[in-house]
Amino acid sequence: MRAEDKNSIESAKVPIQLYHHGPLGRVLQRFLQERGERQDFDLVALEQLWQRAAAHDPAIGLHLFSLFSRQDWHVLACLGFYARNAAQSIASWVRYQRLASSLDAITQIESEELLGVAIRVHASAGLERYLTEHYMSMAVTQMSAAAEQPLLPARVCLRHAQPDYWQAYQPLLGEQLVFAAARNELWFRRADLLRPNPGANDGMYELATSELDRRLAQQRRFGGAAGQVAEQLRQGLLAGHLPSLEEVAGQLHLSPRTLRRRLQDQQLSFRRLLDLVRAELDQYLGLQGLTRAQVGERLGYGDTAAYLHARKRWAAAER
Repeated sequence: MRAEDKNSIESAKVPIQLYHHGPLGRVLQRFLQERGERQDFDLVALEQLWQRAAAHDPAIGLHLFSLFSRQDWHVLACLGFYARNAAQSIASWVRYQRLASSLDAITQIESEELLGVAIRVHASAGLERYLTEHYMSMAVTQMSAAAEQPLLPARVCLRHAQPDYWQAYQPLLGEQLVFAAARNELWFRRADLLRPNPGANDGMYELATSELDRRLAQQRRFGGAAGQVAEQLRQGLLAGHLPSLEEVAGQLHLSPRTLRRRLQDQQLSFRRLLDLVRAELDQYLGLQGLTRAQVGERLGYGDTAAYLHARKRWAAAER
């Protein structure tokens, strides 16, 4: 690997953990008036942040999204303003959720008169509660803002037990609350979701979704050994660590030679796969509001010039 691809952060050969990306941890730090330069938080660190925040506001899971600036909003939340209605906004959330977080599974659910989503968070029970509250408040806030009128759920089902602050749910999520349910579900009346959004823009919606479709296709293109390697690279880079071929082989319980051979069978090299994952994450991190220097550092480049040179190489390879 060339010198320009070496990570300035020393590689520690430890198992790669799951991380939450985006502004959530930083907004929690702002709420707590804590200083820090971290961009990503492993699940333990994130849960500790939520717990410290809950000591000040037990219903912080419901209230945190109100502290997000528009620059903190993920592209999926912004996309909802261009959607024709809240139903299309929900469909976009389900379709592109994997681009926002690898910790969650969002599926669409419906009955004759109701439409909604089921939310599953792959985390501890405590962190699941905070994140579920946050996702539901985010969805209702965004869709109400896009509709320019309040949009209350018809029913909300939550896997956790009824908390002491349960009355704080009602202003945002309505009175039809079911605690200790089998699944986390957010239901709306279908007719409410089909009301037109005043700011709907088919052209902007199509432009944004075409880019998200491209990123989604790129993320899903890998199969077999390439897919496993890509996921290790993706998680490592987002955590500020550039995994080597030898390290990834160890994570997959393979010898470096065997891993090289399996990639060659898919007409790929480790370097080419690294370029593909970096190009994918370049788009993702850019949409999170990071500067070019910050994106370059996250992708493992020692200086911005090397990162910009690599971007030209990725673009040329896609032509």
